[in-house]
Amino acid sequence: MASTASSGTVDQRNSGVSSAGVQDWPKPRSAWYAVGMISFISVLSNIDRGIISLLVEPIKRDLQVSDTEMGLLIGFAFSFFYMIVGLPMSRVTDVRNRRNILTVGLSIWSMATALSALAYSYLTLFIARGIVGAGESVKGPTSMSMISDIVPRSKLPRAMSIYSMGIAGGMAASMIIGGVLLELVKDITPIHVPGFGLLRDWQFVFLSCGMPGLLVALVFFFTVKEPTRKGRKVKGSVPLPEVARFVWSNKRVYVPLLLSLAIGAIESFGMSAWRVAFFERTHGWTPNQVGPLLGFAALLTTPIGLVIGTLIAERLDRQKIPDAMIRLCLYSNFITVPAAIAMPLMPTPWLSLGLIILSGVGNAIGSPGQNSAIQIITPNEMRGQLSAIYLFTISVVGAGLGPLFVALITDFVFVDESMLRYAMLATTAVLGPLGLLLTWLAMRPYGEAVTRVLKDEAEQARR
Repeated sequence: MASTASSGTVDQRNSGVSSAGVQDWPKPRSAWYAVGMISFISVLSNIDRGIISLLVEPIKRDLQVSDTEMGLLIGFAFSFFYMIVGLPMSRVTDVRNRRNILTVGLSIWSMATALSALAYSYLTLFIARGIVGAGESVKGPTSMSMISDIVPRSKLPRAMSIYSMGIAGGMAASMIIGGVLLELVKDITPIHVPGFGLLRDWQFVFLSCGMPGLLVALVFFFTVKEPTRKGRKVKGSVPLPEVARFVWSNKRVYVPLLLSLAIGAIESFGMSAWRVAFFERTHGWTPNQVGPLLGFAALLTTPIGLVIGTLIAERLDRQKIPDAMIRLCLYSNFITVPAAIAMPLMPTPWLSLGLIILSGVGNAIGSPGQNSAIQIITPNEMRGQLSAIYLFTISVVGAGLGPLFVALITDFVFVDESMLRYAMLATTAVLGPLGLLLTWLAMRPYGEAVTRVLKDEAEQARR
């Protein structure tokens, strides 16, 4: 499946790019430094993306908006522009310098986060969030494509674990940093900015979170090199019809896999976007209290889960189990789904937090497999575009619909903001088991696809 010639979708051409048989991997020190920098950029990305979830109530207070409008702001505003920019840029990622693309994207989304501090209305904040989404749309395809060319496949689950640590670390940091900043600025008198109006507590948080990314962009540009692309058979961008034919010819694996990721992302983003509001409305905890607790919980659970997931993935790989990456995702779902369903029903905030911790461990266990799966079965010359589709299911479908899904149930089914816990329960009870079923359906065809990959690579090595 990794050989496009064997799938009949891409002609082999004498392109002069690195072949699968000659792998000029970077030196280990440079490789792991680059992976670490990409992971740190992911931290910044998820801080800038996730910080708004901590600011739901202050923004609602000052801009006078409903839960549904906040759901659109958290999800749709980000995801719509992510989609509009991300899909065409994924084709550019497959042929242009990924280091440069990621540097520009980081600079754009960091500046947009900082400029969110000047938002004086719902519309201006909506536009700022859209620019953040547009900038961040290049992060996933460039990062995952670069990592797959920085480390060999035997080390890919470990590298993807480090990358996943950046994602989870950013989400955790958004809670911790946001909570600390809100506590620091809660007694500060709003500052009048000529032409914009008052600069309030939540706007100070946006400003503080956005500026560091500009410095990191410079460091990344001058210290990380663009890696050589491995195993390409096509010079230039693969035509879209050929990409579509490749996906269609392998629909038995891609369709259930991508659908399971989309369903899981809707549930995950929906729950995480409203957790702070859930604790505030149900248990009386303020954002200043619950933000750091959720952040430190994520910092505790993510390394534990990622280490367990990496060890399981590497052991399954050594045992030559073809469906290892999807099997790992299935194991993860057996932990996360029951915990997520039970969480909103707990009688105390500490029990709810405990189940969030358990769910966090389960999610992290599946991350190495989830992030490695698409890279392993997709030809190099299509990885940027297939990674964009993969990330589309998470960052557009999941992040766009998840927060809105929960808000619509709260506003139009229960018609009561205090019933948020039951809206979260309904979301997990429906989507959780459905995602688990789709993951199971993807496992067998994925194993068959990996078997074809290994056979193709063995034939190329003998030539």
